[in-house]
Amino acid sequence: MKKNLSFLIFLFFTLCFSQEEYLQKLKRNIEINSNNKKQLLKIADVEKNRFNETKDSLYFISYKYALLFTFDQSKKDRIDHFVTLTELWRANNNKHPLIITDVNFSMALHFENYSSKLSFYYLNLSIDNELKIKNSKSLPHLYHVKGRLYYNEKNYKKANEYFTKALRLYSPSDFLYISSMHNNFGLVYQKQEKNSIAINEFKKALQILANKKTLTNEEYLFFLHINENLTEAYLKNGNKKEAQLLAEKLFNENKNNSSTMQAVVRICKNLYKIYQSTQNKQQIGSIINYLKDSEKKPADFDTRLIISETLLNYYFENRNYSEAKIYHFKILKIKDDIIADNREIMGDLNEILNSTIINSINQKYDYKIHSQKVRILWIILISIVIISFLIYFVISTVKKRKIENEINSQQKIISEQNELILQQNVKIQDEKIKNLHLNLNLKQETAKAFLEKIKKARKSNINDPENILKELYFDLNNLVHIDKKNTSYVEESTSENQIFVKKLSEKYPQLSAQELQLCVYFRLNLSAKEISMLEKISDGTVRVYKSKIKSKMGLEKDTGLEDILKQI
Repeated sequence: MKKNLSFLIFLFFTLCFSQEEYLQKLKRNIEINSNNKKQLLKIADVEKNRFNETKDSLYFISYKYALLFTFDQSKKDRIDHFVTLTELWRANNNKHPLIITDVNFSMALHFENYSSKLSFYYLNLSIDNELKIKNSKSLPHLYHVKGRLYYNEKNYKKANEYFTKALRLYSPSDFLYISSMHNNFGLVYQKQEKNSIAINEFKKALQILANKKTLTNEEYLFFLHINENLTEAYLKNGNKKEAQLLAEKLFNENKNNSSTMQAVVRICKNLYKIYQSTQNKQQIGSIINYLKDSEKKPADFDTRLIISETLLNYYFENRNYSEAKIYHFKILKIKDDIIADNREIMGDLNEILNSTIINSINQKYDYKIHSQKVRILWIILISIVIISFLIYFVISTVKKRKIENEINSQQKIISEQNELILQQNVKIQDEKIKNLHLNLNLKQETAKAFLEKIKKARKSNINDPENILKELYFDLNNLVHIDKKNTSYVEESTSENQIFVKKLSEKYPQLSAQELQLCVYFRLNLSAKEISMLEKISDGTVRVYKSKIKSKMGLEKDTGLEDILKQI
């Protein structure tokens, strides 16, 4: 009796271990062919045929498990993946540890975007299961996702804790995952406004990937993503020059690569901010042209949204309100499409789940299914998630539209106020120039009268020298007073003139300091005589300078210098 019992126990453990080994071998085979969908479908077909031949529940589980890795990110595949996941969960019935871990992990990922509580729940089940397994290879990935969930909840201390746990467990050969952890550290420090530390972490992440001789397409896209994060960290840290150099390098290297278009569009978003702050119109133009070309190509919702938002800002800032209006409505259309897409997914999911339940009642399987209570619980749970998801999107859409309307109205008010201020400044400037012209004419007339009195005094006999000296003193005093007023008018525009001189010297470095000063007067439409009185040189010298300036600027003789200078 004891021998028979020992034999049965031995047989049971042998059977259990052989099944676990079979599933482990299957998982390794799937990992090897993870980027080959055709091969993954073949693996799933083999498991399906074995189940059809033997009706063994192990092969049903292995078939559904292999099938999980054949789906992509399309709407239908996401729904089918979830349905397959629930079927696998029911069929496994907490029997195989590998399936328990992977199913709960996948469930956590499904709920990540709209229910953090459910995501944490399934992830913790997966972690608890893996902690029982020695040398678990899945545990670092689970810690990684848990850190990401804490990051999404803005609990950055906890996020850093789990990213550190994951980093300690990864193998030195896991370049991509180790790089990802340092990228995550950078994101956490960035949120904590520790931008210098964040920059160092992003650089570490890039250096780890740089140690690989060749990068896969997935690794290269992640490489671009880290560089995007580094660019943003540079901007937040005030390193605008480094941010510009890095973003320009990434843009120039990848702008002609169709497979990196989505990453380049995100790079363009940062570049536009940089060029906008420096008023680099030429470079802004190249960014806008790329975004317009990219707009014609197929892209996901996020990429299309970034393109439309950037073009909206560009046209609004350039007061092209008709184009800005077009892109405003495009943004609303994209957001509506996102909501409609999610509603469609939720509706399809609900329909498929209902049909799955009905089919499961009508069909007879050779394996045990969970009890009716568990099935009803799942239906209620998924229905709650679907309803919550729809309510969330409706509320968020209403809020977003309300915020957008408020922003648009505020921007309109600000724009109108800026235009009024600009008109007032122009009127004030015109009045100053007019007063300067009048003062210069008055100075000219006073100077003539002063010289006439001197000539008259020289020709006639001076009977009353004291009166003549008083008159001359009075005229001279008037000239000094007029000069002071002229200097005051010029100095009132000193800051504006300094900006003008700086821009002019950058565009035409060949102009001398004297020529730059004369350009200030030419820009104010002062005549040669008026300038000669201000600079105390002859009006002929002013005209010679004007010819030299036009020659250095490469202008033709007939071209109006004043109009060109006003454009700068």
